[in-house]
Amino acid sequence: MEIFRIQKDNGHFVSCVKEIPPDPRVIVIAIHGFSSSRDCATYQMLLRRLPPEGCGVIGIELPGHGSAESSQETLRIENALESIAAAENYAAEHYPGTEICYFASSFGAYLTGLYLTGREHRGRRAFFRSAAVNMPSLFLKEHPTEESRRQREELREKGWFDAAVETGKPVRITREMLRDLEENDLFVRFDPSAHGENRVMMVHGTEDSVIDPEAARAFAERFRIPIRFFENEGHSLGGHPETPDRVADLALAFFTRPSPDYESRG
Repeated sequence: MEIFRIQKDNGHFVSCVKEIPPDPRVIVIAIHGFSSSRDCATYQMLLRRLPPEGCGVIGIELPGHGSAESSQETLRIENALESIAAAENYAAEHYPGTEICYFASSFGAYLTGLYLTGREHRGRRAFFRSAAVNMPSLFLKEHPTEESRRQREELREKGWFDAAVETGKPVRITREMLRDLEENDLFVRFDPSAHGENRVMMVHGTEDSVIDPEAARAFAERFRIPIRFFENEGHSLGGHPETPDRVADLALAFFTRPSPDYESRG
């Protein structure tokens, strides 16, 4: 595994990890979830499983996340999309002619959905793991909880608050980022054919307490996306020792041997 960085046009850096086999069949750009980082277990799983099968992996760190250079850039949706674009440009420059795909988790899947919809891109296959299809509702709650009330009070006082999902490192959410979320409902914005036909597959846990499985099901049905549910699994899809490898098997099949066989049975 190699740790490296990519400089963006705005001068900020995207901290990355990569493992690329000789003559890769595809390059998979991996985008982690909210309050995660380049050191996440999902990246470790991808780096372990995909390169031996001929698939290169470039895992990026999103703005405002982690402890490396990426953490110095403010989290905004446009900044995050620019980070995905920077990784894609890097892959195209260093591995010309190699197909580019996306493996996106949770918040990363939300961002990748916006990326596919709003920008010209090279990849045509995206694998969404525990996709935060209703990401805005995590912070723009119709019925505030005690935690969201605290966050709103902090927002009034400071113009930002820190938030995390599950056990991740807190990430700073500004008024501007909340406005970004308000303006980007994926149920409204998503259009997988906006910049060419894209194929998408989803996997989700039936016991996900972060992103409602029924929201994932509704999103998949609306956009005719195959979805595979993992019984008794939560948001991390890591409650059972074999689940990460089962997810990797599905992703490998999706990236290398696309077929209707991988349609949902859920």
